[in-house]
Amino acid sequence: MKKSHSIKMKERNLHGFTRYLAQHQIEIPLKVIMFIVAGYFLQLPFFQNFIFIANKRGDGRYEKSFWDLAFLFFYICVFTALRAATMNYILTPAAKYFSVPIQKYQRFAEQSWSFLYYTFAFIFGIYVMKDSPWWFDSTYFWRDYPVYDFTKSFKYYYLIQFAFWLQQVFVLQIEAPRKDYQELVLHHINTLLLVSFSYTCNFTRVGNAVFVCMDLPDAFLALAKTLNYMMPGMICNAAFVVMFISWMYTRVYIYGKIILSTLTEPELYVPEFVLDPLNGQWFPHFVKYIIAGLMIGLYLLILFWTLMIIKVFVKMAISSEASDVRSDDEDEAEAISIEKIEGDHSTPKLNAKDLKAKLQ
Repeated sequence: MKKSHSIKMKERNLHGFTRYLAQHQIEIPLKVIMFIVAGYFLQLPFFQNFIFIANKRGDGRYEKSFWDLAFLFFYICVFTALRAATMNYILTPAAKYFSVPIQKYQRFAEQSWSFLYYTFAFIFGIYVMKDSPWWFDSTYFWRDYPVYDFTKSFKYYYLIQFAFWLQQVFVLQIEAPRKDYQELVLHHINTLLLVSFSYTCNFTRVGNAVFVCMDLPDAFLALAKTLNYMMPGMICNAAFVVMFISWMYTRVYIYGKIILSTLTEPELYVPEFVLDPLNGQWFPHFVKYIIAGLMIGLYLLILFWTLMIIKVFVKMAISSEASDVRSDDEDEAEAISIEKIEGDHSTPKLNAKDLKAKLQ
């Protein structure tokens, strides 16, 4: 009994702490950011490594560093404060301007933020990838392994993506639970394992390709959800169709080819399967199956959400009211909704009184 009571107390304390952080998403990280920025401008030692990437070589390229952890910490704070501030002071007022129903203000702000980030991430990913040898050539995921040095833009890209997904763990803890919450937790765990494993073990080329495959349909999905609140109907449906096309091409087809490459091409192009961390070698043969297993796990979740998308199309075809298709009422048990595709990173719901208070 005492042990059970102790566990419940810890869970209650953790929930209270998480709730406190959720209520101070701007103030707490902003204080940390200001402290670090002040230290940088005062030229205190090492503070620059929180804001800028570290470990530059003489030839201008960058390698990994333990200071990357400091960089991740700083940008987790940046994403937390930036997300909350953008939602509170720009996107929620925008919801009012576009006559979004008041109970949907928060959803509108969340999805608009997601659209902004995933659009930025996709463009950045294409920028660092377009002139690379692995652009539409999966053999270069494995050639010359280990590749443990990066261009400046590539290292910024990878660590910013890493920081974003680490910050999403916090978002997941404060969101209103959804029907596919367990699948979403698995998605986050799988994604973080892939990102951390690829960066640590020098598989960043394939990581870049996977990021790009994921970010494009995520941007269109968030756009479709945002338009659904602003102007449900033809324009929203068109965005949803574009999202579905990009989803099937990048997440189902291209990502499937990346998995196939992982299963079949390393033996053809990896110079040597060996574990030698001091020389950047993290690729004994069994590691191929660890990478493939994580990728396949993510692919199964993608197929699960693909079925949900197809159900939305079916309902759109047979339903006379578009609102039935995209209802996101958590109490509507049988609703098949665009909101429920790949979860919904939602902060706790606010009632109408709270929303009005935020806008005053």
